[in-house]
Amino acid sequence: MCIRDRIKTVVLVYDQAFISGGAAKVAIKSAVALKNRGYRVIFFASLDPIDKQLTENNIEVICVGGEHIANTKSPKTMLRGIWNGIAKKKLEDLLSSLDSETTVVHIHGWTKSLSSSVFSACRRKGFKTFVTLHEYFTVCPNGGIFNYQNGKICNKNPGSFSCAVCNCDKRNYIQKIYRDVRQFVQTRQLKKLQPNVIYITKFSRNIIEKNLKFRHKSFFIENNVEIFDRVKVEPAENSDYLFVGRMSREKGADLFCEAVTKAGVKGVAIGSGAMYEELKEKYPNITFTGWLNSEKMKEYISKARCLVVSSKLYETMGLTILEMQVKGIPCIVPDRCAGIEYIKDKVTGVEYKIGDVSSLIDAINYTQNNDIISKLSDNFYNEDFKDRFSIETHTENLIKAYNQ
Repeated sequence: MCIRDRIKTVVLVYDQAFISGGAAKVAIKSAVALKNRGYRVIFFASLDPIDKQLTENNIEVICVGGEHIANTKSPKTMLRGIWNGIAKKKLEDLLSSLDSETTVVHIHGWTKSLSSSVFSACRRKGFKTFVTLHEYFTVCPNGGIFNYQNGKICNKNPGSFSCAVCNCDKRNYIQKIYRDVRQFVQTRQLKKLQPNVIYITKFSRNIIEKNLKFRHKSFFIENNVEIFDRVKVEPAENSDYLFVGRMSREKGADLFCEAVTKAGVKGVAIGSGAMYEELKEKYPNITFTGWLNSEKMKEYISKARCLVVSSKLYETMGLTILEMQVKGIPCIVPDRCAGIEYIKDKVTGVEYKIGDVSSLIDAINYTQNNDIISKLSDNFYNEDFKDRFSIETHTENLIKAYNQ
């Protein structure tokens, strides 16, 4: 800890205390890094189990209990998704025991269980608060700026009347109305709190900033990335085209399967989700692995020719793309997502038209030439992102922001 640091304690807030996606990974890795820098770190969550990285590093963890609102039909749980009074009270109790002059609250996620009541707790207790925008929930009721009914990017003005009445939810219109109510409550709390906002990519910042409805001070801090051993893979010797992510329509799992099948290449789909069984049955030519730990992931990465990012969403950051870079594995990326910030078309990767299967097939075919794939690989590997996205750089940037 730097002697000039005013901040001594960091309360990290996220819906769950375990890793199941990029935002959780960043929050937990940040907790460990800050603890190693000498800060007192308290991880405040709703859902357990508690990740071993937190327990092994003796980080204080408070889990208030509850359910993931997407996994229940309980009216009580759904109401808590709008306003979780238990979480608010527990966070207020915690903050009452801390010094607001030397403590910051950093919120990474609240939409799965904690609710926007955590913003109220921070305001009532007068704590400096940061919110990292891993998703688009601050401006969009469904968090994706995406119409799940027609499978396309939404072009409506967030929060407008046309947005409110649009049935864009993946379930039904009643669920959309629920999201609209939740969005109204959330926006009201954010206007009152006026937290500091952390953007993680220029792409997402351009979309979110113009639509935020509360005053805020903003910071640009790119996420930390788990860097596997920097040992280059030779993609020209491999044949596997990888999909890594949730098996859902918005993530383009179906698009990936259709494209690699029509292109006649070997596909490997890593992940699970609502479409897993359906796609596994429909595409016996593709290897479906389910979720994998880091060690198993390394095995499949070593056999990869390309990573295919088939998401139909804008996304906010392409963590998997950066994880491929240290292995020199080129990526095929849609032209309207944050991932395009990390590749140059036909220099370090290949772009295609988002959601367009023909364009994706063309991109796959382009990478079947061994000379081309080798050139893409060498160029991508030589793009040195290691310092830019290291946990050390990320932590240093957080500390600077906390102390401003």
